[in-house]
Parts: sequence; C-alpha cells; structure tokens
Amino acid sequence: MFESASRTAGVECVYVSKHFVSGCPQVRQPGDNAGAGSTATGTMPCMTFEDLPLDVKKIPLTDRRVAADVIDLIIGDEARADGCVGLMVCDEQHRGIVPIVLSDVPPDADVGALTAVLDMILPLVVARGGSLLVGRGRPGGGVPTDTDRAWHQQTIDSCRAHGVRLLGFHVATRDGVTALPEPLTAAP
Repeated sequence: MFESASRTAGVECVYVSKHFVSGCPQVRQPGDNAGAGSTATGTMPCMTFEDLPLDVKKIPLTDRRVAADVIDLIIGDEARADGCVGLMVCDEQHRGIVPIVLSDVPPDADVGALTAVLDMILPLVVARGGSLLVGRGRPGGGVPTDTDRAWHQQTIDSCRAHGVRLLGFHVATRDGVTALPEPLTAAP
C-alpha cells in the first residue's frame, strides 16, 4: 500500500497510492488557518512546512494552538476538498513523529471505516508509549457537523480502549481548523 517516503524540513512524508499523504503540504495562502475567526484555531496563518522551526520534532503537541497548526499543515487544501483523515503519531513526550493522511474520504463516510483505521494504528502507538493527534479534512464550512461529532466520539472511544492519550481532534475545512472539545474525563 505504501509506495514511498521522503523527508522535508525534518518531517517524514508518507505517500499512499498516488495520493499525497502527509508531512509536506502544498503552499498555503496567507490566513488559511486564522480565517476560522478565533486565534484559538491557529497561530501561524502563513506557515508552510518550509517555515517549520529546525527543532520541530522537539515541540510537544499538547498545546491546542500548536496542535491546530500541525493539523493545518498536514491536511492541505486539496485533501480538505476531497475529504481525508489525518493522524499525527506522537512519541512518549507527545512530539509528532509520523504524520499520516488518508485521502478521498467522503464527507458522510461511515464511522466504522475510522474505527478500522484506528484499530490498525493504535497498537503501534501503544508499543511506542505514544499519543495521537487527529484531524478530519472535509469540504464545506468550519462548523462541526453530526458526522464530525460522531468521528470525534469514536476517536475518543478507540483511544480510550487502547490506552492511548488523544491530544486532540480537529476539523479542517476551507475556513480553517476547528478543535473539538476534549473528552469530559479531561475536564478539571
């Protein structure tokens, strides 16, 4: 299934089939992530993979704003328009180590497909003692849909079942990146 891998700015890129999968998104226009309105959805409105700091692999993705920026970078405009799911596999210190984006996911895709993907990936995350950051790219506006919420809940449930810390679930659209709420168990 995987055809090739390469490195850009210290980020490994994985390609599935003929589709671009991750790590090296296309050049974005200024304001892509900030266009969602609130600065809470992103902090680097004109950032591309070329702008990543040299120590990007040392930055933990526990900060929601940084996590939203990473999702903004790994899920490009084309992937958003076509529909996708983006996963950033993180190490035990919650630093991104392997970005994966599966493209051509229909906006109304069954949550069972997400469950199958997570059931394949999460045991590998457990083996590393790591965590996971998830983004769902889809066409349309940035207001979360019922399908977004179902995917979010399934991601929470799958991560909990596997004992993996979920660093966040985001929806990436043409309007920007929106973080969905953390699980209630994370609330103080």
